[in-house]
Amino acid sequence: MNTAELYEFPVKPEQPRMADLDDGYTKLANELLESLSCCNLTARQFRVMLALIRKTYGFGKKNDRIADSQLADISGLSRQNVNKAKKELISMNYIVKDGNRIGVNKEVSAWKSQLRDSVSNLETKKVSKLETNDVSSLETHKRNTLKIKENINPTSENSDESSDPPKSKFVSVRPDAAVSSPKGNQWGTADDLKAAQWIYCKVQIICPSAQEPTWHGWANDIRLMRQIDGRTHEEICRLFQWANKDPFWCSNVLCPAKLREKWGTLVIQSQQPGRAQRGAAPEQPVDWNTAESWEGFL
Repeated sequence: MNTAELYEFPVKPEQPRMADLDDGYTKLANELLESLSCCNLTARQFRVMLALIRKTYGFGKKNDRIADSQLADISGLSRQNVNKAKKELISMNYIVKDGNRIGVNKEVSAWKSQLRDSVSNLETKKVSKLETNDVSSLETHKRNTLKIKENINPTSENSDESSDPPKSKFVSVRPDAAVSSPKGNQWGTADDLKAAQWIYCKVQIICPSAQEPTWHGWANDIRLMRQIDGRTHEEICRLFQWANKDPFWCSNVLCPAKLREKWGTLVIQSQQPGRAQRGAAPEQPVDWNTAESWEGFL
């Protein structure tokens, strides 16, 4: 009678995974990373954002055609959860769409926060329909009751639908608004828009590849500086021109929102005698709204 012998082969120890720049790296602006680290996102939304950054900036791209399955492979989420989180991030302006392409919205001032426990009416309807199929009347009643409790005073900020009274669903167009967001919460006058375009023209001197901004957002920031902070268009453009010529601030103040944020510091430093500017010869104070200023731009 033959007997078989059992041989135990040594198990190869699992090699630890180490992160190494030689395996690739992602170039990311510190401002974007800092804003992302303090934003109020759910765990799923945050994982989708990181996966999107990997699939775009990780390949040196601002946006790309990225399937939900690709984000699911990186984030470890299901495609359904990826799709849901992606739609939420788009509505919150964290993700921007350009046709079939998606990418991270670099205009971090346009990101919208959310109430973590809020649920949009659209998603609530989908979940309600899904849960009430093939269940008893008692369970249906319990779930519908729970849905009603959860929808008390919901937020409509991050949803295309609103549970507010019908009159609040429609935003009247302001008569002096030359540009406005779809919801009407961001807008600016013709002069606000013109100043925003003037600033963008100056930004292109520093960064010729600068992406065209969201005009209603830029115009809105300029309007807020006028109406809330008490600045004039001339003061706004003059200070931006100074920052645009400063060796340090020229690459750090590239939009009206950042100008407004750093206004106090910029005013103090602009008044310091002998502070070097990029231009060799001093220029006359900027007159932003003249034909000469717009020559070659319009």
